[in-house]
Amino acid sequence: MVIVAFFFFMPSIFWANDAGPINTGPKASDAPYASGEILVKYKPSLREATTEHYQTKLGITTIRSFHTIGVEHVRLPREMTVAQAVKLFRNDPNVAYAEPNYYYHLDIIPNDKDFGLLWGMHNTGQNVNGTVGTADADIDAPEAWDIITSAGRVVVAVIDSGVDGSHPDLSGNFWTNPGEIPDNGVDDEGNGYVDDIRGWDFVNKDNNPTDDNGHGTHVTGTIAAVGNNGIGVAGVAWNVKIMALKSFRADGSGLISDAILAIAYANLMGADVINISWGGGPFSQALFDIIRSSSAVVVCSAGNSRPGQNNDLIPHYPSSYTSANILAVAATDPNDNRAWFSNFGVTSVDVAAPGVNILSTLSGGGYDYKSGTSMAVPFATGVAALLKAKSHPSAISDNSSNSSVTGSGLSNLEIIAKIKETVDPVDSLNGQIATGGRINAFRAVKSTGGDGDSGGCFIATAAFGSVMEPHVTILRKFRDKFLMTNRLGNAFIKMYYTYSPDLADFIVTRDRLRAMVRLSLIPVVAISWVALQLGPIFSALLWVVSVCLIISFFIGWLGKRRL
Repeated sequence: MVIVAFFFFMPSIFWANDAGPINTGPKASDAPYASGEILVKYKPSLREATTEHYQTKLGITTIRSFHTIGVEHVRLPREMTVAQAVKLFRNDPNVAYAEPNYYYHLDIIPNDKDFGLLWGMHNTGQNVNGTVGTADADIDAPEAWDIITSAGRVVVAVIDSGVDGSHPDLSGNFWTNPGEIPDNGVDDEGNGYVDDIRGWDFVNKDNNPTDDNGHGTHVTGTIAAVGNNGIGVAGVAWNVKIMALKSFRADGSGLISDAILAIAYANLMGADVINISWGGGPFSQALFDIIRSSSAVVVCSAGNSRPGQNNDLIPHYPSSYTSANILAVAATDPNDNRAWFSNFGVTSVDVAAPGVNILSTLSGGGYDYKSGTSMAVPFATGVAALLKAKSHPSAISDNSSNSSVTGSGLSNLEIIAKIKETVDPVDSLNGQIATGGRINAFRAVKSTGGDGDSGGCFIATAAFGSVMEPHVTILRKFRDKFLMTNRLGNAFIKMYYTYSPDLADFIVTRDRLRAMVRLSLIPVVAISWVALQLGPIFSALLWVVSVCLIISFFIGWLGKRRL
């Protein structure tokens, strides 16, 4: 009860970040943990014998085993305290390590709701909650969306307080377990979880990872709110598979053991990216081991303090773990300043992303603004998903499949490197974090090159002004349905992307030329619309011929201008 009361009255706490020295971070002696249980790793050669010894002699029983990292979650006899047990096990030469089952917390800063827009995606200098932002202090999402919007087969695990699966701006973007038959009461694929259709609730131990806090749903909206659907907000990736894994309670606290189970599940079920918008407890070797074993990009929050602290000096876990697959994220405000609450560290924090006054989805179908490094992480998570899709064409537009991406494409370490290499340098972050910059989605996805695409339509976007404009949407849908599904169509796309970016750059700054292109594209849009309604091959061929004629016209026109 003392521990529960302590957590209830604690202020909002911290979330994780990348590299850093392995030390205790927050004082382990002061950190809250679950009573009556600990985490133990026996030395492999003596594991069975040592387990039997403690069960027989002391009455210590196993709650569950984390087989991938060789850790046992054990229950203590009533007369034994956690401190006594940890000391006993640590003094045993047959034990690799033992530690309390610490609580971690979501990294969020509460704030007023009467402000904002999606400045983190596209900052025009708009007034957000009484503060005028700085134009382009954003991740250049619209520019990135002109290249790619969809990551239909990329699986993103959100390990958090759950996700509202009925939210109208999210419901179309959930992962479905391909090996499980819904509601038959059987563990069909044999992963240890019955009817885990969309993920799992590790707190209540059931298959309904609903959100009773709101944090997880807000985080998910920034990653994957359905784009261009006429309601609410748009996520960084308009079309992606969200695997909802609940390991945090309604009060924002969660046990390391539940987080380990969630990460192990994400690893087992093939998540490509893992979003960790939480942290702040002492160093946990078990948590470090399970994260290090993942083949996913693990995006962690750098944590919040009042004011932000230097994680190089006081580590914030799990973001401060020295694991190469972790990307640690700090938060910036609408003026490209490091957020006043955001932790930093020139060796322990990698990049920054918008994290102040972020509008996103809420449980119950609504929207609201939140701040914190928790809110910065999903921007980077969304970019990682787009990079995975951009480097692996089969992952872009197939939203009917729930299997994760396999085979070629960028690895988790390569994706992290791309995100780091393509940041926008920001003066306020110089000497504060490793890259000295804020993430830039456009530069990141553009850096991958490649022919496969899900945004594109450069000329149409330049002419009509937005990748979300209805005419452009029709062209994009036509391309995804009729061109990206066959060799001829992909050959045309390759040719188009060779010439169209330079043409689009030329068109976008000339109003009269933009008007001419808009007029020229109307027949192409009309043919595309007819093809989408009726699906005839003849309409598709007409579309390709029309676009080729337009490109030829402008290449000839540009040639005459240069002469």
